[in-house]
Amino acid sequence: MYEESDYSRTLIIGPMNVDINIFRQSANSSWTLEITLDGNPKRWPHEFIADKAAYDAALAHLKERGIDSDMFTGEEDYEITDSPLNRSLLVEGHRFEIQIYRGADDEGWTLEIVNEKGTSIIPDTLFATDDDALGAAIADFENEPIEEFLG
Repeated sequence: MYEESDYSRTLIIGPMNVDINIFRQSANSSWTLEITLDGNPKRWPHEFIADKAAYDAALAHLKERGIDSDMFTGEEDYEITDSPLNRSLLVEGHRFEIQIYRGADDEGWTLEIVNEKGTSIIPDTLFATDDDALGAAIADFENEPIEEFLG
């Protein structure tokens, strides 16, 4: 039996799928790290004492490949403005969280759609207004098959 770490993440950033899987066997105290980038898995050759250490290694690996690790860390010192238009939607029986936000240095609003499994879908586009971002999310649900969002 395996135990999955709370640091495990599944993300979709633009066209790229990123899976950070941190787990251990129930009787084992060390953690295993696997990262899958666009379907290509990589398992670390060593195990980690702490799951946070495995997560930090995953972020470093992503940064080496040009993926900004700051978007994964939840840095508390970076000011984020959440839109008042954030909401929960039920689409074809599936719950989605629409999150619209921007960082202090961002010129546009970021749209993030989170499905009921916790998978994030973040389009590459920054939106001029939070209303534009919400409109894009609703249009996506109207024009794309629901399977595109279930990850």
